[in-house]
Amino acid sequence: MQTLPSPGESFTCNGPLYDRAKEAKEFDDTKAGVKGLVDSGVAKVPRFFIHPHQNLRDLSSDTDRAATGLEVPVIDMMGYEDCRRRDVVDDLRRASEAWGFFQIINHGIQIDVMDRMLEAVKQFHEQPEGVKREWYSRDDAKKFRYYSNGDLFWSKAATWKDTLYFDFPFGEQEREALPVLCRS
Repeated sequence: MQTLPSPGESFTCNGPLYDRAKEAKEFDDTKAGVKGLVDSGVAKVPRFFIHPHQNLRDLSSDTDRAATGLEVPVIDMMGYEDCRRRDVVDDLRRASEAWGFFQIINHGIQIDVMDRMLEAVKQFHEQPEGVKREWYSRDDAKKFRYYSNGDLFWSKAATWKDTLYFDFPFGEQEREALPVLCRS
């Protein structure tokens, strides 16, 4: 896997020695994800994570809300089951179309449930690679899977993230279909 050059050294992501598809596949085949890359002690960021210069915007180094004027949409679910259903749906639609994400408040999920979920995710990622590797998959038919970069093979640059994916559209899932850490 080729990595980001040292300071002062230049490179072209499209150069003759750089095969992004091959390097992305090599990374994916490890089934270790970004966390595994970090744990391996990698000293340089692999090239397929580096965005081409033409895709980067001139942003101030101060990218907080005050500097950018951007604020993540907040969707308040209070009253969703009563008179506010249409308003909430419209807010969700607008936020999804304009931003692609949003924060939901007053959703009724207890804080301790969210805290336990976050702790389980953290513990999952802290497990030895061999344990996590059993769950690594890009198979959309699997209701639970662990993977790195959903768009790894078609984006111009990979994102620096690993994902735990749960797909339970009808509620309960067979406990055996989940890693032990995610069962409670």
